[in-house]
Amino acid sequence: MKEELSQPEFLSVPRAAKLCGVTRNTVYTWVKNGKLKAYQTPGRTNLIRPADLVAFMREHGMFVTPPLAELAQMDEKQHATLSGANPETDKPALLVVDDEPSMRALVTRCLKGFCPLYQAETAYEALHLLTMHPNIKVVLLDLRMPGKHGLEAQQEIIGLRPDVSVAIITGHFDEYAKEILIHSDVERVFKKPFNLEELQAFVQEKLTLYNA
Repeated sequence: MKEELSQPEFLSVPRAAKLCGVTRNTVYTWVKNGKLKAYQTPGRTNLIRPADLVAFMREHGMFVTPPLAELAQMDEKQHATLSGANPETDKPALLVVDDEPSMRALVTRCLKGFCPLYQAETAYEALHLLTMHPNIKVVLLDLRMPGKHGLEAQQEIIGLRPDVSVAIITGHFDEYAKEILIHSDVERVFKKPFNLEELQAFVQEKLTLYNA
C-alpha cells in the first residue's frame, strides 16, 4: 500500500478562536480586516497557518502554548520544503504537481535555470502554494494524485488563479482523453514519457508571455 502523503497543517477559524481565547466573530474580523493572514479555499473557507497565528498572537501579547509553538515551527519547515524557491522573487515561476518524487525531480532538473520552481505532492498543496505565491504563472499537473483527480484540481486552480497556464502531464492519456478534451482550458498535454525539449519549449513560451 502506498504511504499516505502529508499535507500542510491549517487551523480553522473556530480552532484559532479557541487558541486565542476569543469568539469566532473576532477571528473573522481580524481576517476580514487583513490583520490575521488566512488562506481562502475555492469554497471560501478561511484556513490559517499555525506560523501566521503564532506571529499574530505574539505581536498582540497573547500567550502561545508550547504545542502551538511547536506546530508553528513544523509549519515553517514544511512551508520552506514545499516552496523550493525564493518567495520574495517577482519573476514568473513554475509549479510542478506530481505525487511521484522521481517525476518532480526529473521535471525540475529539466527546467532548472528557466525560472523559479515550486513543487507540490497533492492538489491541496498546489492550491496552498498558488495562494501564497502570486508569481506562479505556469502549472504542470499530474492526473493521478492522492485525494483529488488532476482535472478536478485543474478546475480549482483556474477558479482560484485564472491568470495561470495549466498543462497536464500523464501516463494515462488514453484513459482520460475524453475528459481532457472537455476541459478546453487545459493548454497542453504531455504524455509520459514526454519529450524534454518540447516541455522546455512550452514553459519558455509561456514565461516569455508573462515577462513581456
